[in-house]
Amino acid sequence: MKMPNIAVLPSLVTLGNAVCGFAAMAWIARSGPLVVDGQINPATVNAFALSAYLIFLAMVFDALDGRVARFARATSDFGGQLDSLSDAVSFGAAPGLLAYRLVADVIPAGNVVRLTMILAAAYAGCAILRLARFNVENVHDEEAHMAFRGLPSPAAAGALAGLVALLMSLCHGLETLPTVALYLVWSLPASALILGLLMVSTVRYTHLVNQLIRGRRPLRHLVFLVLLVLLVIWQKERVLAILFVAYALSGPVLLAYRKTAHALRSNSSRAAVRREDRGEA
Repeated sequence: MKMPNIAVLPSLVTLGNAVCGFAAMAWIARSGPLVVDGQINPATVNAFALSAYLIFLAMVFDALDGRVARFARATSDFGGQLDSLSDAVSFGAAPGLLAYRLVADVIPAGNVVRLTMILAAAYAGCAILRLARFNVENVHDEEAHMAFRGLPSPAAAGALAGLVALLMSLCHGLETLPTVALYLVWSLPASALILGLLMVSTVRYTHLVNQLIRGRRPLRHLVFLVLLVLLVIWQKERVLAILFVAYALSGPVLLAYRKTAHALRSNSSRAAVRREDRGEA
């Protein structure tokens, strides 16, 4: 059977995504315990932070590969499958492993560690299911990619990686874990579960990249983006964590808002009809 021809440059960009995900897991695996005799290990702090930023770098490759393929007029089913396989590594396995390893290093309770392993595995499984569903529903036309059904796996991974990067920034230069960092560690298992469920949900999410950069926009739009980039550069750990967590929460919040607004409009319409009926009577 003859092998199909493939677009080399877009495939290399997609593989860059997978390599970043693998490197993130490799750094997690080779690092020592985060806490030794109650003291923070600075080398492990750096390794965990690097793993989180490698996941962010994988997101950059993931955002570029489709555009490179469309620019080269080389979109294909092969590229779509390769992209999802790479995403499964970088946005499914790597964030799940990062969250599990961090909790296992900080919280000694065996039941909590086992529960975290289950929830991290559930997160990875939900990411894979999300990607499989995307493959089935995906079309190559970018006009169809203005919104997502379910939280995109890169955004879910960004939320987990953002929390880990923020946590590591709080630990940098300290000898023991601060209280706020300990709270963040305890939040990771629940965060993994919630993000996993949002990925396989039918909640609608806006495609922010396509919404922000496509088409003509007023000057204030460009100024806002420049200020946002500068803010990320200035306080990258805090801003990235806030942005990705806010985006993950935006889906259910907007859904609740739409349902509430619809219910209020319906009640208002029924009340108006009743008033008209009474007036006619």
